[in-house]
Amino acid sequence: MRSQRLIPVALLLLWTVIPSAQPGAQMDRSFQLIPGAHFWVGLDAGYFWLSGEMLIPSGGRPGSGTRVSTSGLLGVDQVEATSTSLKGEILDRHLVAFEYLMMVPTGVKRVGETFRFHNRTYLEGTLVETSLDFNWLRLAYGYKFPAVGGWTIAPVCGIHHIRHGITLNSETEEFGVESNTRRLDGTYPVFGFETRYLFPYGLDATLEMEGIHLITRGFLSLVRCSVGWQIHPDIMFTLALSNRTVHFLEDNQPLNNEWYYNMVGIRSGIAFSF
Repeated sequence: MRSQRLIPVALLLLWTVIPSAQPGAQMDRSFQLIPGAHFWVGLDAGYFWLSGEMLIPSGGRPGSGTRVSTSGLLGVDQVEATSTSLKGEILDRHLVAFEYLMMVPTGVKRVGETFRFHNRTYLEGTLVETSLDFNWLRLAYGYKFPAVGGWTIAPVCGIHHIRHGITLNSETEEFGVESNTRRLDGTYPVFGFETRYLFPYGLDATLEMEGIHLITRGFLSLVRCSVGWQIHPDIMFTLALSNRTVHFLEDNQPLNNEWYYNMVGIRSGIAFSF
């Protein structure tokens, strides 16, 4: 008897899921809160592999800082990351995007050489606990050209703002546990493009490329390949591979604070439309 009662429920589920898997069904039935505008809000989680270096002098005095490899010397090379995003398409042509990425890579290592960071010297053999705090904000606008054979392309301009914190904790016999923190901010206007190919059954592939070189202030580049599967008119699963490179150089001191990172990551998530 119980199995007979489940049959109508199963038929009802098939009735709602199968039509959404048909080509073009997601566009016909997707909910839109604002006429002429379609938005997606997404939540992603993933993993990044990092490499980089930093130079943090004390008060801009020449020779008061050491160029430090975060992965080689401090042992910070892997991290989990989360991000939130809001993407929109307005009047079928105007693309807008907001993305906020957060990650806190950490590492504990007994350093193999003496170095100086900010206002302290760390002797060879000192056990150092490192924390790198990243808050990466991206705002972008693009204009989408008409689709040709399933392909769309959109030139993009935007702004990336990165707030980066570096904290080193160590213990010495003279002073006990010492914490040394430095925070830096970098803002980059960027230009690039987004190209997308729409497959049947709610599948699509997207390539995004953005970057800028500021000559005396550093550079930034973002390359991301993603695949989306719209399993329901208002629900999409995503999988993305990305490479982010950023170099920042402050210009308000005789000897500038400087940092460089390369981040290769894989992320997956879910997005909801409105």
